[in-house]
Amino acid sequence: MAEKRKEVNNPRPLAETPTDMAFLDLVNLRLDRVKAYNSERYYIDLIYRAKRWINIWGGLTCAEISQMIITNFLIERRKVSPHTGNIELRLLRALFNFGIKRKFIKVNPTDGIAFFPVKKKVKYFPGNKDIDKVIAVADPDTQDYLWTIREKMAIVSEVNRLEWEDVNFAERFVILYTRKKKGGHRTPRKVPMTKKLYKVLQHRHKNRDPEKP
Repeated sequence: MAEKRKEVNNPRPLAETPTDMAFLDLVNLRLDRVKAYNSERYYIDLIYRAKRWINIWGGLTCAEISQMIITNFLIERRKVSPHTGNIELRLLRALFNFGIKRKFIKVNPTDGIAFFPVKKKVKYFPGNKDIDKVIAVADPDTQDYLWTIREKMAIVSEVNRLEWEDVNFAERFVILYTRKKKGGHRTPRKVPMTKKLYKVLQHRHKNRDPEKP
């Protein structure tokens, strides 16, 4: 009975939720998340950046990576270009926010770090004549690929994900998928075929490898 009263008066301390982890572990968890929910292009770019981070901070915990450490790293990356420095900052900020959201860590060392100023340039959008010149000098396979992008007004990643089950020759439309929506969900959109696109895809379908979707 005396022991029970002692426990009531002096309760055992509750186990605290961990608020730190190895930086390498956080990076691997973030990569797993991106691979499952984001585009392949984003995932590959993150791997490329993450290898550099791990070479520098792979032996540290997240709490050991201070704002000054991040700032010095970004200043070095800015020597490549301000745009490069800003990409690194954006991805690192997302990495540490990921850890905070899942309660692995408490502090984001990128908080308060501003993006580098970038001189914006007017983007050049090639006209039909310039596009025709590029397609004309390409090999036959590349011509089909470029025509598909042009005729569908699609981005490259949408065309790269295109499968034959997304092509409806009877009703002459193509289903394209994008992952731009929040959460990484694949969002479909129906695009009608032009006469040129119908001709290109029919030719590709006739000469396709049945083993490849």
